[in-house]
Amino acid sequence: MNESRVILVGEDVAFLAAALERRGFDVEITASKPVVFETLDDAVGGIVVDDVPEENSNTEFAASLRDHVGSIPVYVLVDDPDDATPAHLGGGVFGIERASVVEDAESFACRVESTITFSEQVISTREGESLYRTIVEQSHDAIFVAQDGEFQFWNRRLTDLTGRTDEELDGTTVLDVIHPDDREEVSDISERRRRGDDAPESYDVRIVDTDGQVHQCSANVQDIDYRGGYGVLVAIRDLTDQRRTEAQFRSLVELARDVVTLVGADGRIKYQSPSIEDVLGFDQDELVGTHIKDLVHPDDREMVMSAFEDAVEREDGANEPLRYRHRDADGSWRWLESVGASHTGMSAGGFVVTSRDVTERRTYEERLQHYETIVESIQQGAYVGDENGVIQYINEAASERIELSRDALVGKHVSVAREYGLLDDDQYTRLIDVLEEIFAGESDGERLELTLSLTTGEFVIEFAITPILDNTGAVAGVVGLSSDITERKRYEERLNALHASTRRLSAATSKEEVAEVVCEAGVDVLEYDLCGVLLYDESRDALVPTKFTEQAEDVFGEIPTLPRGTGLSWEVFESGNVRFYGEVDSDPRRYNPSEDVVEEFIVPIPDYGVFFVGARTEGTLADQRVALAKVLSSNARAALDRVEREQLLRRRERELARQNEQLESFASAVSHDLQNPLNVATGYLELAREEHDSDALQRVARAHDRMGAIIQDVLALAQNGQTVEEVERLSLETVARDAWETAAADAPKATLEIERDVPIDAHEGRLQQLLENLVSNAVRHGGDDVRVRIGPLDDRIGFYVEDDGPGISPDDRRRIFEAGYTTSDDGTGFGLNVVQSVVNAHGWGVWFSDSDDGGARFEITTQPKS
Repeated sequence: MNESRVILVGEDVAFLAAALERRGFDVEITASKPVVFETLDDAVGGIVVDDVPEENSNTEFAASLRDHVGSIPVYVLVDDPDDATPAHLGGGVFGIERASVVEDAESFACRVESTITFSEQVISTREGESLYRTIVEQSHDAIFVAQDGEFQFWNRRLTDLTGRTDEELDGTTVLDVIHPDDREEVSDISERRRRGDDAPESYDVRIVDTDGQVHQCSANVQDIDYRGGYGVLVAIRDLTDQRRTEAQFRSLVELARDVVTLVGADGRIKYQSPSIEDVLGFDQDELVGTHIKDLVHPDDREMVMSAFEDAVEREDGANEPLRYRHRDADGSWRWLESVGASHTGMSAGGFVVTSRDVTERRTYEERLQHYETIVESIQQGAYVGDENGVIQYINEAASERIELSRDALVGKHVSVAREYGLLDDDQYTRLIDVLEEIFAGESDGERLELTLSLTTGEFVIEFAITPILDNTGAVAGVVGLSSDITERKRYEERLNALHASTRRLSAATSKEEVAEVVCEAGVDVLEYDLCGVLLYDESRDALVPTKFTEQAEDVFGEIPTLPRGTGLSWEVFESGNVRFYGEVDSDPRRYNPSEDVVEEFIVPIPDYGVFFVGARTEGTLADQRVALAKVLSSNARAALDRVEREQLLRRRERELARQNEQLESFASAVSHDLQNPLNVATGYLELAREEHDSDALQRVARAHDRMGAIIQDVLALAQNGQTVEEVERLSLETVARDAWETAAADAPKATLEIERDVPIDAHEGRLQQLLENLVSNAVRHGGDDVRVRIGPLDDRIGFYVEDDGPGISPDDRRRIFEAGYTTSDDGTGFGLNVVQSVVNAHGWGVWFSDSDDGGARFEITTQPKS
């Protein structure tokens, strides 16, 4: 029977009384920790406490107990396993989960008994008390006392390790928990220690738990005197996880592609992993004993040795990655990246270096750095995003353009552009739509224009987005390049506005109106407040101010006429070159100085004058508007050319109308004043022939006929020379056959061929007159059996009339259209001249050449001359 007494503190632990009493203990129950001290005496062997946080701490409680009765076991029942640790409870206190005690009170009572027994045995000496404290403090190891091969005392960690309860361990031999293959060795060590022979204090042993799981452990054995006899105190540490980890690391080292090197403190290699053969071509043990400096490129040697010496001095910890050149088995140099860590206090016993071959990567990085330098130096903004729309990179140009740092964007979704107010909802939606199309594989790239809202105003950028494809061809991200096209868009807007002004210029009817449109465009489109137009007046040989803006008139006052050779405007007009004049207020060549104007920009309007621009602020004129001003000047010249042509045309029309009136008068005179006397003469001739016919009178009759023909030709010439005002769509074949009936009536053997009918826009009467004259000309020169062919031209718009007659000699061709010129005895010389007048009246053209049969060919082009 036990002579010790156990005190239970708290009503919740009263259920343990019966189990402890069955172990032979006297049990006393107290309500709280302070009451315990009223009942303490030397008979108290242990205390079980229901943990009450609001009372004094368990550490203080155990210290007070030691002051009264020395070191005795104190058990504290806790609900949370984390509260059972020594760090929470303090030294000298055993923490145990309440649930396990409630479930098996007998095992707990057994443990209390063994602990009290052990403490009574060992605490009697100073060494014993220290031993007891060690056992308690080292409760993270499995600790037990064995005597004659049986467990006499054990801590909770041993029950956890073996899977056995306290009752099951009570009376169990030590060999029962040892792996069968290790029992003989353990027995041999135990016997040798008991005999006093040489035996290890520490050795590896395998413990088998009740589930059959094997635990790799290390055992540390110490001989003790227990209950007056020989015993051993054994500390068991479970190394299963550690050994498993070591095996994994060993496999990793052996299988790793990186080279693992163990370097001694003297700088010589002690070990290298098998990957040394693949990386550098050396056998695994070939470099063992070699000093590392002998393997490093001379240019890198100082850097490597300095890093190694610094790491050795630190004794522990890892250094930063280091890149250097290492000799390989072929004698060439490979770039390695190494990370080292000093482990002089561990089993490695040296400096562990992990190295990988980065030769290709370094080449790639150099190339990448080259590309990055290019990207950073370009003026375009560059962006890179991943497949989730998260920005991974932007260059400096992009950062400066959007007025945000890289850190503000990198790592953020593209929606940050909307959050910062760079894009409004519509602009952001357009961007997202494009990205979704690219990520879905529906587009190989897109270009879009976006308007950025910045503190300095709105800017237009052109954004070109292309996909980044991975090795499988899937879209892994996007690259975007942005270009500031604000000025270009402004230029386009101004250019479009200039086109509108061009339409106004096209409608101008005077030079003054052209000058007015140019000035308005200078203000409204080019934003030139001080501008004007000076036009050349030939009668005065001077540049005359034709139109200036109101602002220009306010600055310059009355603008004078510039005689030849005076002022900068004459210099530009005569040279025909655009000129920009800075510091013009002090330029002695200036004709009308003004202190307000400091710059002038003058554009020539060739043959007509100049477009003048002034500015009251330096550096405001030499921009992209210069090109637009040149366009405006060219449009102005075209408009002035047109105005001049139209004015000339109107003068010619008036002159032509006067000439037509004269022709009509002439035709009337020919028709009345000449035809009447001829008719009288013809009548008297007929009377004379009735009385006396003779050859002489016959010659007179022929002369009268010739005079009649000349009168008709001259009348036709006068009438056909007038400009055709109205035309109609005619059939060439129909008009040609009508003309043939008239002109070839006296040549029954002559033939007409129509190749193909074509429509002709012409005056019907004059077109028939033209064809009659050409047919008459063919019959007159080709004979009664001439063949005439009419048809459309192949290479131009128009038609031809050709015959198979003798043609026209080269010497006569240049005069065939002259009035009165003929090579025929009975011709008047007006036939082809009438043809020419009809062609001119229609605005057509006529050419002569030889036909394929050697006759005459006349080609008439009916497309009006420009």
